[in-house]
Amino acid sequence: MLKLFRHDFIVMLIALRNKDTPKSVKGLLVAALLYFISPVDLVPDALPLAGMMDDLVIVPMAVEGLRKLLPYHVLRDSEAKAAGFARYMPWALGLATFFIASWFILLIWGLFSLIAHIFG
Repeated sequence: MLKLFRHDFIVMLIALRNKDTPKSVKGLLVAALLYFISPVDLVPDALPLAGMMDDLVIVPMAVEGLRKLLPYHVLRDSEAKAAGFARYMPWALGLATFFIASWFILLIWGLFSLIAHIFG
């Protein structure tokens, strides 16, 4: 299921850049992405399992629903580009993992340096 969502998500991101994609679909996709990264949720993340479940349910449903609203030629073009992009997915995920891990290491190093400066 995650692999299917990842493919649909890539298709929608490619469709977002297409000039023939309706503005309403673009706006709703951006809203779904902002909801996903926003700390404000319908169900607070403080609730152990339910807090994450709303993101795991609402965002894929929004992507699937918006995918159905795309014009056929935009969907077909985006699917073809996504299939070409799939060849590079392992490299892209590896690179993203590297950058995120580097960012966390720098963040932790910065916090330890700040604490050492304040208390040392």
